[in-house]
This record gives sequence, C-alpha cells and structure tokens, in this order.
Amino acid sequence: MGGDSRYHSYVGRQGRAHHYGAMVNKLLKYLPGIGLMLVVGYAGKIVAGFVPHSEYVLFAIAIGMLLRNLFPLPKIFAPGIASYELWMKTGVALLGARLALQEVFVIGGKGIVMVFVTITVAILVAAYLGRLCGLKEKLASLLGIGIGVCGVSAIISSTSAIEAEEDDAAYAIATILLFGAIMLFLYPALGSLLGMTDTAFGYWTGLSIDNTAEAVATGFAYSEAAGNVATVVKLSRNALMGVVVLIMALYYARKGITGQVQNKTAFLWKRFPKFLLAFMAFSLLATVGFLTPAHAKVLNNASKWLFMLTFAGVGLSTEFKQMKSGFKPFLVGFGVEAIVSIVTYLLVYYLI
Repeated sequence: MGGDSRYHSYVGRQGRAHHYGAMVNKLLKYLPGIGLMLVVGYAGKIVAGFVPHSEYVLFAIAIGMLLRNLFPLPKIFAPGIASYELWMKTGVALLGARLALQEVFVIGGKGIVMVFVTITVAILVAAYLGRLCGLKEKLASLLGIGIGVCGVSAIISSTSAIEAEEDDAAYAIATILLFGAIMLFLYPALGSLLGMTDTAFGYWTGLSIDNTAEAVATGFAYSEAAGNVATVVKLSRNALMGVVVLIMALYYARKGITGQVQNKTAFLWKRFPKFLLAFMAFSLLATVGFLTPAHAKVLNNASKWLFMLTFAGVGLSTEFKQMKSGFKPFLVGFGVEAIVSIVTYLLVYYLI
C-alpha cells in the first residue's frame, strides 16, 4: 500500500511538473514579441521627447509600421505581437479606475444619440454605396458594421452571423485597417487645424474611428484628456455590437439568406465585449471609494504601460501589402468613412 501511495504521489508530481512546464513554454513564446513591443513603444517615447508639443503614440505606431514593412520580422515575434489586443482590453479595463461613473456617463443622452446616428449612417451609407458600386450586399454590410461599430471585431462577429464568405470578411478587414492607419495620423492634424477642444476631439475620434485600439491611440495622440473621452465614447459604440450584429442576422434570416437565430439572449452575450464590464467594474470601485487614489494611481500607471504595448503592437501588426483590398471595397470604404467623419464632426460641433 505504501509503495502504491508513493508511486501515485510521484506520478501526480510528474503530471503537475509537466503541466507547469507546458504553461511556462507557452508563456515564453510570447516574450520576444512583447519585448519588441516594449522597445518600439519606448523608442516612440524617446523620439517624442525631441519633438515639442507631441505625443509618443504616433511615433510608437510609426516606428512599428516601419519595422514591419521594411524588414522581415522573424516568426518568433509573431505570438507576442498578436497579443496586443489583450493588452489593449486590459488597459481599457484598468482605465476605469481613474474614471468615476459620473465621468463615464458624462456622454449623457446627447452622446447616446450621436452613437446611434453614427452606426445608422455607416450601415445605410455602406448599403447605398455598395449597391451603387456593384458590391456584394454582405460585403457592404460588413463594411457598414465595421465602420459603424467597432472595426475588425464587429466584422469577425458578423461574418458568421450573416453567413458571409471569408473573402468578404478579408476585403472588409483590409479596408478597415487601411483607413484606421490613415486616420491615426490624419485626425490629430485635422483636429489641430480645426482648433478642436480636447473634449470635442475625443468625441469625434470615439464616434468615427473604427477599431478600439486606433480610436484610443488617436485620442491620446491629441492629448490625455482627449484620449479619456475617446475611450468612453468608443466603449459606448462597442457595447452595441451584439445588438447590431443580432439585427443584421435577423435581417438576413428574414430574407431567407441565413439560418434563424435560436436564442437571442445567448447570441447577444456571446458577442458582447466583456472587457467593457471590467471597465465599468473598476469605475464603480473607484466611485464608491473601494479603490483609493493610491490604488488608482498604480492602476493608471499600469494602463499606460499596457497602452504603450498596444500602440506599438498596432504599428507592428500593420502590413501594407495586406491592405490591397481591391478598388470597389476601398472606394465604398472611403465614401462611408468620409461621410461618417463629416456627420460626426457636425454632431460634435452643434451638440457638444
């Protein structure tokens, strides 16, 4: 009996050692890419130090883009670089610790109306321009959803929901990525030219830029205050992703093009951005005083480091040769992006 007990104990220890070893090996494969993102992000900070009145965000992204497109990056960096969305979501969640709920809800009724207008305009304009240019209906829908809600995440969620082809998703994602890269650099310049306040620019960015990472990056490229506003407004759009995707799924189902949605609640929950709940939880803890100013400062600093990883990751993930999405999707995407940018600017100008 004693021998059996020792044997089973030995086997158990060996099993645990193998499990921990596998976890360590899995984590180690992410380190090269994460290390590269840290170097690129910090290089952006150093360069920004030599440019008066500038934020490091654009420099971190630009350096990342140059590295990605001028030099063949070894595959060892790929897993870590691909993790930038995780750091973005974690950073956004921690950002809630420095924003009390009254600041989160500051967008109020006007802000919610602007979010609904943005999404509606994007989807309707994409459908109209898609028909005008002879684009497939589902590709136009993916473009409208991606531009109106939250970029690549919304496109990926919608592809299966409306049973679009993988090629349609690829075209839509490439178009979104192209304009995201352009707007990162164009928007801060336009904001300065138009003399926009931090609050106005934050609203404009949060309402009109597609991907969360690019929206947050563009806001912080203008100022920290603009970045905070852009984050909150963008999260308001993200929160509606499940609803918008469900509506589109039901629309195509009623046309007999896709299968029926069996459980609407489960459908919504599956597509709801969970990191938004973490953001709200941290904000609630800060509001009720559970998180002290000292705690909030630590979490705030952590979010800044995570955002630095995110911005570098955005640059290192932007491969220009994958942005050749074809003329028609590009043309429709340009039209939708331009109209959404103008409409949201006018909304912000007259309502904020």
